[in-house]
Amino acid sequence: MAHLPYAEATAPTRIDLAGGTLDIWPLYLFHPGAVTVNVAIDRRAWCRVETGYGGVRIESKDTLTQAEGATVTDVLGGGVLSLVAFILRALGIETGVKVVTQSRVPAGSGLGGSSALAVAIAAAASHALGRPLDADGLWPIVRDAEAQAIAVPTGVQDYLAAIHGGVLGIALEPGALRTARLDTDPGRVEESLLLVDAGATRFSGINNWDVFKGQIDGQKGVREALARIVSAARAMREALTSGRYADVPQVMADEWEARKALAPGVTTPEVDQIVEAARAEGGAGKVCGAGGGGMVAVWADVDRKARIDAALRQKGFKVVPFRIDLRGLEVEAE
Repeated sequence: MAHLPYAEATAPTRIDLAGGTLDIWPLYLFHPGAVTVNVAIDRRAWCRVETGYGGVRIESKDTLTQAEGATVTDVLGGGVLSLVAFILRALGIETGVKVVTQSRVPAGSGLGGSSALAVAIAAAASHALGRPLDADGLWPIVRDAEAQAIAVPTGVQDYLAAIHGGVLGIALEPGALRTARLDTDPGRVEESLLLVDAGATRFSGINNWDVFKGQIDGQKGVREALARIVSAARAMREALTSGRYADVPQVMADEWEARKALAPGVTTPEVDQIVEAARAEGGAGKVCGAGGGGMVAVWADVDRKARIDAALRQKGFKVVPFRIDLRGLEVEAE
Protein backbone atom coordinates (compact mmCIF):
# COMPACT_ATOMS: atom_id res chain seq x y z
CA MET A 1 0.00 0.00 0.00
CA ALA A 2 1.45 3.40 -1.02
CA HIS A 3 2.06 6.31 1.30
CA LEU A 4 -0.92 8.62 1.81
CA PRO A 5 -0.69 12.43 1.84
CA TYR A 6 -1.88 12.54 5.44
CA ALA A 7 -3.67 10.67 8.21
CA GLU A 8 -5.39 11.96 11.34
CA ALA A 9 -6.25 9.95 14.45
CA THR A 10 -8.03 10.68 17.72
CA ALA A 11 -8.20 8.51 20.84
CA PRO A 12 -9.89 8.88 24.25
CA THR A 13 -8.28 9.17 27.64
CA ARG A 14 -9.62 7.18 30.62
CA ILE A 15 -10.70 7.09 34.24
CA ASP A 16 -9.29 4.04 36.01
CA LEU A 17 -11.81 2.60 38.44
CA ALA A 18 -9.75 -0.22 39.97
CA GLY A 19 -6.70 -2.37 39.39
CA GLY A 20 -4.27 0.19 38.04
CA THR A 21 -0.50 -0.34 38.47
CA LEU A 22 -1.01 -4.10 38.17
CA ASP A 23 -1.08 -3.61 34.39
CA ILE A 24 2.68 -3.03 34.42
CA TRP A 25 4.58 -6.11 33.27
CA PRO A 26 5.53 -8.27 35.13
CA LEU A 27 3.68 -7.16 38.28
CA TYR A 28 0.46 -8.95 37.35
CA LEU A 29 2.33 -12.25 36.95
CA PHE A 30 2.89 -12.31 40.71
CA HIS A 31 -0.79 -11.74 41.50
CA PRO A 32 -3.01 -14.37 39.84
CA GLY A 33 -6.42 -13.14 38.79
CA ALA A 34 -5.27 -9.55 38.31
CA VAL A 35 -7.68 -7.34 36.38
CA THR A 36 -7.88 -3.64 35.62
CA VAL A 37 -11.22 -1.85 35.19
CA ASN A 38 -11.43 1.53 33.48
CA VAL A 39 -13.72 3.71 31.42
CA ALA A 40 -12.80 5.77 28.35
CA ILE A 41 -13.84 9.42 28.37
CA ASP A 42 -14.23 12.03 25.65
CA ARG A 43 -11.18 14.06 26.61
CA ARG A 44 -9.42 12.96 23.43
CA ALA A 45 -5.91 13.21 22.02
CA TRP A 46 -5.36 14.10 18.35
CA CYS A 47 -2.56 13.67 15.85
CA ARG A 48 -2.04 14.52 12.17
CA VAL A 49 0.80 13.01 10.18
CA GLU A 50 1.73 14.40 6.77
CA THR A 51 4.09 12.56 4.44
CA GLY A 52 6.38 13.97 1.75
CA TYR A 53 7.99 16.42 4.18
CA GLY A 54 11.67 17.31 3.71
CA GLY A 55 12.98 15.90 6.97
CA VAL A 56 11.15 15.47 10.29
CA ARG A 57 9.08 18.14 12.02
CA ILE A 58 7.12 17.65 15.24
CA GLU A 59 4.71 20.24 16.66
CA SER A 60 2.67 20.15 19.87
CA LYS A 61 -0.30 22.52 19.80
CA ASP A 62 -1.06 22.26 23.51
CA THR A 63 2.53 22.79 24.76
CA LEU A 64 3.47 25.18 21.93
CA THR A 65 6.73 23.32 21.36
CA GLN A 66 8.34 22.05 18.19
CA ALA A 67 11.40 20.21 16.97
CA GLU A 68 12.85 19.74 13.51
CA GLY A 69 15.72 17.88 11.92
CA ALA A 70 16.85 15.91 8.93
CA THR A 71 16.04 12.58 10.63
CA VAL A 72 14.35 11.22 13.74
CA THR A 73 17.77 10.97 15.39
CA ASP A 74 17.99 14.77 15.32
CA VAL A 75 14.81 15.15 17.40
CA LEU A 76 15.27 12.32 19.90
CA GLY A 77 15.66 13.73 23.37
CA GLY A 78 13.61 16.78 22.47
CA GLY A 79 11.76 16.92 25.81
CA VAL A 80 8.00 16.39 25.53
CA LEU A 81 8.37 15.67 21.81
CA SER A 82 10.65 12.68 22.33
CA LEU A 83 7.63 10.37 22.63
CA VAL A 84 6.72 11.16 19.02
CA ALA A 85 10.28 10.51 17.89
CA PHE A 86 10.46 7.12 19.64
CA ILE A 87 7.16 6.07 18.05
CA LEU A 88 8.35 7.09 14.60
CA ARG A 89 11.54 5.12 15.07
CA ALA A 90 9.60 2.06 16.27
CA LEU A 91 7.55 2.23 13.06
CA GLY A 92 10.68 2.43 10.92
CA ILE A 93 10.15 6.09 10.00
CA GLU A 94 13.40 8.06 9.89
CA THR A 95 12.46 11.04 7.74
CA GLY A 96 9.85 12.54 5.43
CA VAL A 97 7.04 13.35 7.90
CA LYS A 98 5.44 16.24 9.73
CA VAL A 99 3.62 15.34 12.95
CA VAL A 100 1.23 17.69 14.75
CA THR A 101 -0.31 16.70 18.09
CA GLN A 102 -2.84 18.05 20.56
CA SER A 103 -4.22 16.69 23.82
CA ARG A 104 -7.38 17.75 25.66
CA VAL A 105 -5.95 16.86 29.05
CA PRO A 106 -2.94 18.51 30.72
CA ALA A 107 0.21 16.57 31.50
CA GLY A 108 0.08 15.03 34.97
CA SER A 109 -3.71 14.69 35.06
CA GLY A 110 -3.64 10.94 35.73
CA LEU A 111 -6.06 10.34 32.84
CA GLY A 112 -3.55 8.63 30.57
CA GLY A 113 -3.22 11.60 28.25
CA SER A 114 0.27 10.81 27.00
CA SER A 115 -0.74 7.21 26.33
CA ALA A 116 -3.84 8.22 24.37
CA LEU A 117 -1.67 10.62 22.41
CA ALA A 118 0.84 7.85 21.74
CA VAL A 119 -1.95 5.64 20.36
CA ALA A 120 -3.15 8.46 18.09
CA ILE A 121 0.39 9.15 16.86
CA ALA A 122 1.15 5.52 16.07
CA ALA A 123 -2.21 4.97 14.39
CA ALA A 124 -1.93 8.09 12.23
CA ALA A 125 1.68 7.41 11.27
CA SER A 126 1.12 3.75 10.39
CA HIS A 127 -1.91 4.64 8.25
CA ALA A 128 -0.04 7.47 6.50
CA LEU A 129 2.71 5.02 5.58
CA GLY A 130 0.24 2.50 4.25
CA ARG A 131 0.97 -0.01 7.02
CA PRO A 132 -2.00 0.33 9.41
CA LEU A 133 -1.72 -1.56 12.69
CA ASP A 134 -4.50 -3.52 14.35
CA ALA A 135 -5.06 -3.33 18.11
CA ASP A 136 -2.72 -6.20 18.91
CA GLY A 137 0.04 -4.64 16.84
CA LEU A 138 -0.51 -1.12 18.13
CA TRP A 139 -0.35 -1.24 21.90
CA PRO A 140 3.03 -3.04 22.28
CA ILE A 141 4.69 -0.41 20.08
CA VAL A 142 3.33 2.54 22.03
CA ARG A 143 4.01 0.85 25.38
CA ASP A 144 7.68 0.39 24.53
CA ALA A 145 8.06 3.84 22.96
CA GLU A 146 6.56 5.54 26.00
CA ALA A 147 8.81 3.55 28.34
CA GLN A 148 11.80 4.75 26.29
CA ALA A 149 10.57 8.34 26.47
CA ILE A 150 9.97 8.45 30.26
CA ALA A 151 12.67 5.89 31.21
CA VAL A 152 10.48 3.79 33.53
CA PRO A 153 8.14 0.82 32.91
CA THR A 154 4.61 1.64 31.77
CA GLY A 155 1.28 -0.13 32.13
CA VAL A 156 -1.05 -1.10 29.31
CA GLN A 157 -4.53 -0.08 30.48
CA ASP A 158 -4.29 3.44 29.04
CA TYR A 159 -3.52 2.19 25.54
CA LEU A 160 -6.34 -0.33 25.57
CA ALA A 161 -8.90 2.26 26.71
CA ALA A 162 -7.68 4.59 23.97
CA ILE A 163 -8.03 1.86 21.33
CA HIS A 164 -11.33 0.25 22.35
CA GLY A 165 -13.33 2.87 24.28
CA GLY A 166 -16.22 2.01 26.60
CA VAL A 167 -16.15 0.45 30.06
CA LEU A 168 -13.38 -2.13 29.99
CA GLY A 169 -12.22 -5.11 31.99
CA ILE A 170 -8.63 -6.07 31.20
CA ALA A 171 -7.73 -9.54 32.43
CA LEU A 172 -3.97 -9.67 33.01
CA GLU A 173 -2.99 -13.28 32.44
CA PRO A 174 0.36 -14.96 31.80
CA GLY A 175 0.96 -14.93 28.06
CA ALA A 176 -2.17 -12.90 27.24
CA LEU A 177 -4.04 -9.70 27.99
CA ARG A 178 -7.77 -10.18 27.47
CA THR A 179 -9.64 -6.93 26.92
CA ALA A 180 -13.44 -6.87 26.91
CA ARG A 181 -16.14 -4.26 27.15
CA LEU A 182 -18.02 -5.04 30.32
CA ASP A 183 -21.67 -6.00 30.12
CA THR A 184 -22.79 -2.98 32.08
CA ASP A 185 -24.79 0.19 31.42
CA PRO A 186 -22.36 2.94 30.29
CA GLY A 187 -25.01 5.58 30.90
CA ARG A 188 -25.45 4.42 34.50
CA VAL A 189 -21.70 4.48 35.02
CA GLU A 190 -21.46 7.97 33.54
CA GLU A 191 -24.20 9.43 35.70
CA SER A 192 -22.52 8.01 38.82
CA LEU A 193 -19.08 9.52 38.19
CA LEU A 194 -17.57 12.91 38.92
CA LEU A 195 -14.10 13.95 37.81
CA VAL A 196 -12.43 16.43 40.16
CA ASP A 197 -9.23 18.39 39.65
CA ALA A 198 -7.02 18.16 42.75
CA GLY A 199 -5.12 21.23 41.59
CA ALA A 200 -1.63 19.72 41.23
CA THR A 201 -0.01 17.69 38.49
CA ARG A 202 2.33 14.78 39.03
CA PHE A 203 4.65 12.38 37.20
CA SER A 204 3.11 8.91 37.43
CA GLY A 205 6.37 7.15 36.65
CA ILE A 206 7.78 7.96 40.08
CA ASN A 207 5.09 6.21 42.13
CA ASN A 208 4.87 3.33 39.66
CA TRP A 209 8.63 2.77 39.85
CA ASP A 210 8.51 2.76 43.67
CA VAL A 211 5.78 0.11 43.55
CA PHE A 212 7.61 -1.89 40.89
CA LYS A 213 10.78 -1.94 42.98
CA GLY A 214 8.84 -2.79 46.12
CA GLN A 215 7.30 -5.87 44.50
CA ILE A 216 10.58 -7.07 43.02
CA ASP A 217 12.51 -6.36 46.22
CA GLY A 218 10.00 -8.40 48.23
CA GLN A 219 8.55 -5.60 50.36
CA LYS A 220 5.74 -7.25 52.27
CA GLY A 221 3.59 -4.12 52.50
CA VAL A 222 3.68 -3.52 48.75
CA ARG A 223 2.88 -7.12 47.90
CA GLU A 224 0.00 -7.22 50.36
CA ALA A 225 -1.41 -3.93 49.05
CA LEU A 226 -1.26 -5.18 45.46
CA ALA A 227 -3.09 -8.34 46.48
CA ARG A 228 -5.83 -6.21 48.05
CA ILE A 229 -6.06 -4.15 44.86
CA VAL A 230 -6.54 -7.37 42.86
CA SER A 231 -9.41 -8.33 45.13
CA ALA A 232 -11.01 -4.89 44.84
CA ALA A 233 -10.65 -4.80 41.05
CA ARG A 234 -12.30 -8.18 40.69
CA ALA A 235 -15.12 -6.98 42.95
CA MET A 236 -15.46 -3.83 40.84
CA ARG A 237 -15.81 -5.86 37.66
CA GLU A 238 -18.41 -8.09 39.31
CA ALA A 239 -20.40 -5.15 40.69
CA LEU A 240 -20.56 -3.45 37.29
CA THR A 241 -21.39 -6.54 35.27
CA SER A 242 -24.09 -7.66 37.74
CA GLY A 243 -25.65 -4.20 37.94
CA ARG A 244 -24.93 -3.84 41.66
CA TYR A 245 -23.96 -0.18 41.33
CA ALA A 246 -24.72 0.50 44.99
CA ASP A 247 -21.75 -1.75 45.86
CA VAL A 248 -19.27 0.36 43.91
CA PRO A 249 -18.55 3.03 46.59
CA GLN A 250 -17.35 0.45 49.09
CA VAL A 251 -15.28 -1.35 46.45
CA MET A 252 -13.70 1.93 45.35
CA ALA A 253 -12.99 2.83 48.98
CA ASP A 254 -11.30 -0.54 49.53
CA GLU A 255 -9.17 -0.06 46.40
CA TRP A 256 -8.15 3.42 47.50
CA GLU A 257 -7.13 2.31 51.00
CA ALA A 258 -4.97 -0.41 49.48
CA ARG A 259 -3.51 1.99 46.92
CA LYS A 260 -2.44 4.49 49.56
CA ALA A 261 -0.37 1.73 51.17
CA LEU A 262 1.70 1.27 48.01
CA ALA A 263 3.91 4.36 48.33
CA PRO A 264 4.07 7.54 50.46
CA GLY A 265 3.42 9.86 47.51
CA VAL A 266 0.15 8.33 46.29
CA THR A 267 -2.14 10.78 48.08
CA THR A 268 -1.96 14.49 48.89
CA PRO A 269 -3.91 16.73 51.30
CA GLU A 270 -6.03 17.97 48.38
CA VAL A 271 -6.86 14.44 47.24
CA ASP A 272 -7.75 13.50 50.82
CA GLN A 273 -10.14 16.46 51.02
CA ILE A 274 -11.92 15.39 47.84
CA VAL A 275 -12.24 11.78 48.95
CA GLU A 276 -13.50 12.80 52.40
CA ALA A 277 -16.11 15.12 50.90
CA ALA A 278 -17.38 12.24 48.77
CA ARG A 279 -17.38 9.83 51.70
CA ALA A 280 -19.33 12.26 53.89
CA GLU A 281 -22.22 12.03 51.42
CA GLY A 282 -22.10 8.26 50.99
CA GLY A 283 -19.85 8.22 47.94
CA ALA A 284 -16.21 7.28 47.40
CA GLY A 285 -13.18 8.57 45.57
CA LYS A 286 -9.74 7.58 44.37
CA VAL A 287 -6.98 9.34 42.55
CA CYS A 288 -6.67 8.68 38.82
CA GLY A 289 -3.45 7.07 37.67
CA ALA A 290 -0.54 6.48 40.01
CA GLY A 291 -1.37 9.30 42.40
CA GLY A 292 0.47 12.27 43.81
CA GLY A 293 -2.03 14.74 42.36
CA GLY A 294 -3.96 15.13 39.14
CA MET A 295 -7.61 14.17 38.80
CA VAL A 296 -9.76 12.29 41.31
CA ALA A 297 -12.61 9.97 40.32
CA VAL A 298 -15.65 10.18 42.59
CA TRP A 299 -18.49 7.65 42.54
CA ALA A 300 -21.86 8.50 44.03
CA ASP A 301 -25.44 7.34 43.77
CA VAL A 302 -27.37 9.59 41.42
CA ASP A 303 -29.43 11.16 44.23
CA ARG A 304 -26.23 12.06 46.14
CA LYS A 305 -24.13 13.27 43.25
CA ALA A 306 -25.45 16.84 43.26
CA ARG A 307 -24.67 17.25 46.97
CA ILE A 308 -21.13 15.98 46.52
CA ASP A 309 -20.67 18.23 43.50
CA ALA A 310 -21.81 21.24 45.52
CA ALA A 311 -19.61 20.34 48.49
CA LEU A 312 -16.53 20.04 46.29
CA ARG A 313 -17.17 23.33 44.54
CA GLN A 314 -17.68 25.03 47.90
CA LYS A 315 -14.21 23.82 48.91
CA GLY A 316 -12.77 25.40 45.77
CA PHE A 317 -12.28 22.28 43.67
CA LYS A 318 -13.07 22.22 39.98
CA VAL A 319 -15.43 19.50 38.72
CA VAL A 320 -14.44 18.64 35.16
CA PRO A 321 -17.20 17.76 32.67
CA PHE A 322 -16.85 14.61 30.56
CA ARG A 323 -18.86 11.95 28.76
CA ILE A 324 -18.08 8.25 28.47
CA ASP A 325 -16.46 7.58 25.11
CA LEU A 326 -17.76 4.57 23.20
CA ARG A 327 -15.91 5.39 19.97
CA GLY A 328 -12.35 4.45 20.85
CA LEU A 329 -9.60 5.04 18.32
CA GLU A 330 -10.67 6.70 15.07
CA VAL A 331 -8.49 7.28 12.01
CA GLU A 332 -9.13 9.37 8.92
CA ALA A 333 -6.68 9.05 6.02
CA GLU A 334 -6.43 10.39 2.49
